[in-house]
Amino acid sequence: MRIVLKIGGNEIDDAAFLAQVTALVGTLRKANHEIVLVHGGGKEITGLLKSLGIETRFVDGIRYTDARSLGATEMILSGGINKRLVKILQLAGIGALGASGVDASIMVAEKITRDGQDLGLVGEVSAVNVRVVENLIREFVLVLSPVSLDKNSGGSLNVNADYAAAAMASFLKAELVIFLSNVPGVINAGSVMPRIKESEFEELKKNGVITGGMIPKIESGLRAVKGGVRIAFITDADGARKIASGTNAGTQVTV
Repeated sequence: MRIVLKIGGNEIDDAAFLAQVTALVGTLRKANHEIVLVHGGGKEITGLLKSLGIETRFVDGIRYTDARSLGATEMILSGGINKRLVKILQLAGIGALGASGVDASIMVAEKITRDGQDLGLVGEVSAVNVRVVENLIREFVLVLSPVSLDKNSGGSLNVNADYAAAAMASFLKAELVIFLSNVPGVINAGSVMPRIKESEFEELKKNGVITGGMIPKIESGLRAVKGGVRIAFITDADGARKIASGTNAGTQVTV
């Protein structure tokens, strides 16, 4: 089975979380599943931008990215975090290879706006080099930075990691995509929602149940399912372990 896992930047510096993810990936590989691990890095990007005196601004949970902040973003995502994750997996005996969307044109993106608002050098994935990815995941866990090749300029574009994971899962025709978070799922009135349907999404946003970075996760889950991915979940590492063993956990996103 082909599985795309997405981990966020808020969890990447949590040693316990990374240990759980490493164990999960190891279990999946032993069961001969093919894995793409897409990662974010927002917390570290924000820290570096602050040290450089660059203001951080978000539009509906998407980071506005100008030329200066793109350089910092690429350095953190495609350099520091990507290689750190590869090392952790390798030390656990899991064959891993790190890349960004720019490498071998793994992900090609086009510049976008958000509700008519300019996002700067931010794009969405319009193509995936499926042949290259398929060859890599036969042998390795592909650890993927979401920075992608700009289709028009040949430069780089910052792509939200949730959207990148959804696109990768769709193009690969993955059976499962899990958006890993530091919460067990979408929380409503103190309880995890077992399922969110597309028809409920706008009302949940309006009522403040879904806010900030959870918005792109739900949108990405919907995109993935519409793109042919069989199952999409939002959960934490423990929930992902249960899902991998065949037990539902977290919040399933359905159309």
